[in-house]
Amino acid sequence: MKALLAFIIMAAVIVTLIEVNERIKARKSKDESQKTADDCPPEQTAQENCSACALMEVCEKEEKKKTGR
Repeated sequence: MKALLAFIIMAAVIVTLIEVNERIKARKSKDESQKTADDCPPEQTAQENCSACALMEVCEKEEKKKTGR
């Protein structure tokens, strides 16, 4: 009986830790998606690889400037 109770408690703790981890990941990805052009390292913007900084709009604007559209 004690083993069953311990197993249930352990399962509840694991589920809680997984949920907390998912919330931390969601908050971290939300914070990263709000970066500006100044937050992106210069070598990334020079290589036009803004996907790591979630700056796709900046890359699209730079492409439009280069093509003249």
